[in-house]
Formats: sequence, structure tokens, C-alpha cells
Amino acid sequence: MISFSMIYKMTVLLGLLLGLLQPGWTLVSTEVPKGPLYRAVGHQLSIPCHVSGINDSASWIEFEFRMAHEGTNLDIISTRDPNHGDIRFRNRVRNKMISVERRDPTSVVFIITDLKASDEGEYECAVVNQEGSYEGDYSAKINVKVIKETLRVSSMAPTSLSREEGDALTLSVKASSDTVQRTHLSVTWYFKTEGKKHPHPIVSLDRNLTQSPGPRFRARYAAGDVQLVKVGEATYQLNIAKVKLSDQGEVYCQAVEWIEGPDGNRHPISWKQSKTTNVTVKRKVPEVVAPDSGPSSVFLPGILPYLIALVLLAEMYPL
Repeated sequence: MISFSMIYKMTVLLGLLLGLLQPGWTLVSTEVPKGPLYRAVGHQLSIPCHVSGINDSASWIEFEFRMAHEGTNLDIISTRDPNHGDIRFRNRVRNKMISVERRDPTSVVFIITDLKASDEGEYECAVVNQEGSYEGDYSAKINVKVIKETLRVSSMAPTSLSREEGDALTLSVKASSDTVQRTHLSVTWYFKTEGKKHPHPIVSLDRNLTQSPGPRFRARYAAGDVQLVKVGEATYQLNIAKVKLSDQGEVYCQAVEWIEGPDGNRHPISWKQSKTTNVTVKRKVPEVVAPDSGPSSVFLPGILPYLIALVLLAEMYPL
């Protein structure tokens, strides 16, 4: 005999099944990257958050970010209320060191620009529920590990150099890291013309040791005039076989440290640049060749005795 409780359970299951079969019906899903995320002190943390399954997805969805601290959830920031966060985060939110950037109606990115050791913990992205029902996950959590920055970049070149056009130029830096986690370095040499705001990449060596030239230097790289050479474990050389007048400006190197995340992709955790070297390129002055002004003084002493002898013979034996 079928009991009342069994009929009730079957009715509920049938109702759920019919709901799932309704056109356009989906569970709400909130997603953040898979953790843990390792990031270095003093650098940027970015946590993207996306929600799907909200009815009328074109509507403006509001987000809140929290952090678990000593068993308590601390509010950090909200897209709908700038004063939403806990007082310990308020100055950093006001100074834009902590912010939320909206990418589209259903996606945002939570950003801390200057990460502190105390920022380590579990973060939660929560969607403000305006539907009155809870069908799915309206929040997602991710663990963030804040590690010491150990990246070092030091220039081995003087602060200024002078070359004549056509001369060779070699600059070197040392770049290394002692991060406990397994990381990879990429290195890029940059050139910046005096008075210009944005630098031009000269040549890069990525984390897989693959070289690639910047757009402005592609032809010279293809011709072998520009190269980036790794010497030993930590020295990176920029070699320019023949400098041009257009190479005059500031040259420096930037190293980026990458770590592989749980998603299998590599993410930058720290970056530093070397001191700049001011390169001056002088125009090559062509050699001046003196005009031919007759027999040289070296030639005259040898021929003079013969000329005197011919004159004397002509006087002694006139025709």
C-alpha cells in the first residue's frame, strides 16, 4: 500500500522534473576561477566572476565581494553601494586600490592593485538575489595565497652610452626569482624615444624560451640585426649589430614571473624592470679624401737627379 509520504515525495520529484523540462528554465550558476590563486605581495589580484541562469539576463545584476577572516565574513565592496564594505577596507576602496570593474551585465572583475600579506584568505563573489527564489548557486568562493615577491632584475649596463651609427650595441641584465612555487620568467627589452609616453618592445623571450620581435623591429630581427640571447641561468643580452640614428633613446628590460594555475594556464604574479640606459647615437661622418695636387714629395727626390743629368748632357752636347 502506498503511503501518503511516498505520494508527497513523488509529487515533489514530478514537479521538479516538469520544471526542468520547461523551455528556458535553468539553474542559476555563479562562477569564479578554480583556486587556489597564488599572487605576490605588492602586485595585482584579479578575480573574474560570472553569473548565468538569471531570468532576464539583460538586466543589470549587482555583485558583492566578501572575505572570510577568522571565522567571520567581512564585506569588502558592492557594485550597488560604495560604502558597503567593512571599515578596514574602506580607505582602499575610496582610493581605488580595491575596485570592481563591470565587463557586461552578468560579469565583473574584482581587483586589488597593491596586494598585502593580510589579503590572503577565502574570497566570495555573491550575486544580489532580486528574484525572491533560490534556484541554483548565487555565490562562489576561491582561496587566494599571498606569497613573498622574490623577483630580482638588475641592469649590468651604464646609465648612458654613446655609439656612432653602424656600431654594435650590447646591453645585459640579470633576472632571477627564489619563489618556492614553480614559476617561469619572461623577458622583454623596450625602447622609448625621448618625449614619447609609450615604449616600443624590441624583442621578447617568453616563458617557453621563444623569441619574438616588436612590430617596429621585425625587419631587423629577421635580418639578424637584433637578437636576445640568454647567457647562463640568469643573464639576458640585447644585441644590436648596427645601431641607427632612430635607436637613440631610453632602453630598459622588464621581467615577468608566471605561475601555472589550477586551470592549467599561466598567470603573471610579479613584474619588475631594470634601470634605463640612455643611448645616444651620433651620425657617422664620411672620410674626407684630399684632392690630387700633383707628384708627391716622395716621388720628386727620386726623379730630380735624372732631370739635372738630362739638362747637363743637353748643354755639353748641343744638337
